[in-house]
Amino acid sequence: MRCLGIIPAASVAALLFSFAAARADNPLETRGKIDSVTVYRGEALVTRLVDVPGPAGLKELVVTDLPEQVLPGSIYAESAEGVEVRSVSYRARPVEKDVREAVRKLDDQLLAIQDKLTANQRHSQLLAEQREFLTKVEQFTAPTAITELSKGVLNAETLEKLTQFQFTERARLTDDELKLGLEQRTLNAESQTLTNERSQLATTSSKQAREALVFVNLKGPAGQMRVRYLVGSASWAPSYNIRSAAGHDTVTLEYLGSVQQMSGEDWTAVAMTLSTATPSLAAKAPPLKELDIALAVPRGGGGGGGAGDLQRLVGGDYKAAQQEFRQQQAAIENSRNVNPNAPASGNPPAQQMQQAGQSQQAAVTANDGVDADVTLNEAAGNLQLLDLLNKENISRGTTGKPSAGSTQEGLAVTYTLPNRTSLPSRSDEQLLQISSLPLKAEMYKIATPVLTSFVYNEAQVSNNSQTVLLAGPVSTYVDGEFVGQGLVPSVAVGEDFTVGLGIDSSLRATRDLVEKTETTQGGNRVIQFNYRVALENFSTKPAAIRVLDRLPIAKENEIKVTLLQPGRDLSKDPAYERQDKKKGILRWDLDVPAQALAAKAAAFEYQFQLEYDKQLFVTGMPARK
Repeated sequence: MRCLGIIPAASVAALLFSFAAARADNPLETRGKIDSVTVYRGEALVTRLVDVPGPAGLKELVVTDLPEQVLPGSIYAESAEGVEVRSVSYRARPVEKDVREAVRKLDDQLLAIQDKLTANQRHSQLLAEQREFLTKVEQFTAPTAITELSKGVLNAETLEKLTQFQFTERARLTDDELKLGLEQRTLNAESQTLTNERSQLATTSSKQAREALVFVNLKGPAGQMRVRYLVGSASWAPSYNIRSAAGHDTVTLEYLGSVQQMSGEDWTAVAMTLSTATPSLAAKAPPLKELDIALAVPRGGGGGGGAGDLQRLVGGDYKAAQQEFRQQQAAIENSRNVNPNAPASGNPPAQQMQQAGQSQQAAVTANDGVDADVTLNEAAGNLQLLDLLNKENISRGTTGKPSAGSTQEGLAVTYTLPNRTSLPSRSDEQLLQISSLPLKAEMYKIATPVLTSFVYNEAQVSNNSQTVLLAGPVSTYVDGEFVGQGLVPSVAVGEDFTVGLGIDSSLRATRDLVEKTETTQGGNRVIQFNYRVALENFSTKPAAIRVLDRLPIAKENEIKVTLLQPGRDLSKDPAYERQDKKKGILRWDLDVPAQALAAKAAAFEYQFQLEYDKQLFVTGMPARK
């Protein structure tokens, strides 16, 4: 049996004393410098570089000025050479803000306005006294004038002067009262504005300081560490500009990131990365638990709870129930990835992280994500039980695409911008160029007269770069002129995609039904359709055009559809023959000569036939998505 050594009491006391002394020293406050930012969809990971000054030993650093949208549970510090991180914690404390000078200026302005209001009031009182005196003069002169008029001794000149004086004075008093009223209204509005500003300033005189307390052991004379944290209110979306020049076999694709960040802190000269991944703080995979099943006697209405709920959902719509449980599972998985140590709940991940607010040291000793792991296993178990309880047969081709990789939501790509970037915290979106890619392109013109008479320029572009393209809007420019907007799908490296390059105004396409005949053969109705397709070229140059049309498609043995005459040879393009031709799409590759107008238009007719039971009639089906 091995004996453990006994640490002398003096050594223990010295160790405790040094730890307490390190804590007792005034901690070093530093903001550090934001060095890099990774923007996700809805969040951003911010990295600050923090210098740790000497001398060597235990130190406590306070990383100040964390932004308002910081997610406390995400804060952690990374040890570097010469610096060993012992613990990290978060705190928010009120800080008094010195607003005395600003308040004093507002008080001076309010006092000046009050003096003006007092002077305005005095002038108003004087005008009232003048109006009262003028009324008394009128009361004296009117009876006197009547008396003199009755005695025949009226002095007309004196009466005229008195009357003119009274009217002039009343007009002056009215103008002065109006001016004083307007001045008083303006002064009252200014006073109210300044009062509100002073009240708001006094209310915000105390602010909340968000800080990370990092306890480190510095092994040398100086060192540096990284402090990382997630912030909310930050996101980005892809967008594109396509630039093309006539006669070239390449297009330039400008890949842009539209970033919106309202985290509460400015990012100045930072290394910027845009990512579609989900920021994950869970380092360990969730353990897979056993799935227990048993037999039970069916109850009316599916019973209550547990498998009864599953039976109820299956009885309604298996696919809808499957989608519901998949969404629940995805929400639990996302919550676990963002905050593995918080109990699983229905709250959004960001809200859970704000509620957590726990230190890195406490996170290590927490429940290790057991609640989230259990809940995740339960959600996955519900999906499996759903398959077991489903009474319908499922065959290949009826279940749709496999769930793995069936959507672009799971596509995680990261773009690192080549140069440092500055993004202030504000509400409007800010565009950053991710890359500018010269891509090989096959230019062509396409006409679909069954849909539109316009002929469009298009390009089949090959993504011969090493950049994965995410789905997003695109603005197209040809020879420097804007021609329209569209969408770029998600494109993998080496994959082809189609972009529109606008309308070719020199070309027109039409499609007309020129003949329809109906006969009866035995018990079947036979209808033949003859369509004429015409293409006009107003330009002085010939044009090669892909013309598309379609045959109707019906269930097997219900309606027989036959292409009798294609009019022109259908396209021999391998991609068309492999894909679209089997779907009833007709494609002709035509060379339309210059100035092919009216009767000279490039035209052809094609014919197809429908045959079906004469007791039935043709009806349309919902449009395919």
